[in-house]
Amino acid sequence: MNIAIVTTNKFKYSETFIHNHIKYIAGNIHVLFDGYLPKQYSRDKGLSSDSLEHYNGYNWFYKVIRGFHSDAAALNLSIEKYLINNRIDLLFCEYGPSGVEMLPFSIELNIPLIVHFHGYDAYRDDILNAYGKTYNEVFKSAKAIIVVSEHMRKQLIKLGCSPNKLHVEPCCIDQSIFTMQPHTKKEFTFVFCGRFIEKKAPTLVIQAFALVHQILPEVNLLMIGDGPLLEECKILVVSMGIQKFIHFKGEQNQDQIVELLNQSSVFVQHSITTAEHDSEGTPQVILEAGSCGLPVIATFHGGIPEVVYDGDTGFLVVERDVEGMARKMKDLAENKELALSMGKKANRRISANYNIKDYVRRLNALINWALGV
Repeated sequence: MNIAIVTTNKFKYSETFIHNHIKYIAGNIHVLFDGYLPKQYSRDKGLSSDSLEHYNGYNWFYKVIRGFHSDAAALNLSIEKYLINNRIDLLFCEYGPSGVEMLPFSIELNIPLIVHFHGYDAYRDDILNAYGKTYNEVFKSAKAIIVVSEHMRKQLIKLGCSPNKLHVEPCCIDQSIFTMQPHTKKEFTFVFCGRFIEKKAPTLVIQAFALVHQILPEVNLLMIGDGPLLEECKILVVSMGIQKFIHFKGEQNQDQIVELLNQSSVFVQHSITTAEHDSEGTPQVILEAGSCGLPVIATFHGGIPEVVYDGDTGFLVVERDVEGMARKMKDLAENKELALSMGKKANRRISANYNIKDYVRRLNALINWALGV
């Protein structure tokens, strides 16, 4: 069984869910990546890669000998030949726009298509303006549409997808990697981990922490990740005079993230809906933090309330309520036993409901169904 996983990036550090698909989906996995319409391929799960634009010389042949003057036309032919020559049995597209771009190949070559929506692709205005009209064709032709939350399922129904096509599968985590360790450090440390982008609102996390720090000057905040708002966040921290207590760790690999989570006491993320309606699905890192035994303080946003039980495994506040988030952070910093208790409950809930083995079993069963196996 030859499966082509189509994704925009090659092992982007923040896309653990896609790494897991490449690692765990059964079959001979081909990875097509670099853009919604992919320009590169890998036959060894990303260990090496080559250009689709020059696959078997088709790009050169059709541009020079046949007189094709369009790079897009040559690339499309190369992708078609790759799918034929490698006998691809199923297209598994990460993100809606990839599904749109690969739909013509699915129809022309009669290759079953599964499209996995993750977040911005279901909500953001610019994406819906560019691809939304074609989503209906994807919804009709795809064997299955996967979403990561009930919130996203309702959104795609609004966009025209039949409920019968939709499968809610929150991205799960490998608990053999994200394990709960004893928290022996004396200082109380909050941790944020993710892209420094608007919908994750790292500046609001900093503002909430600053309010807590005024009352509890011994607390710290670790901030893991990179992104366009990183420098703005560093400037904000200096302007507030709290640079000794907020530690920017930059981009980290999986092992380093696990270590930093296990050095921390509470995970914080202030997800918001942006002016362009960009929104989260179910943030993978919230599952990872909970699996490591951390209570989560986040917002009533996207699929987060489906994962974090307010008052039980963490706390949720209304989007942009910085003071509300600060109060919840203060409550846990002043009640370490409550933080530990909530963290243990989070670990048990993640173990029971978001185990990678069960998730992979369901995903492979869906793929086999799509293939008629």
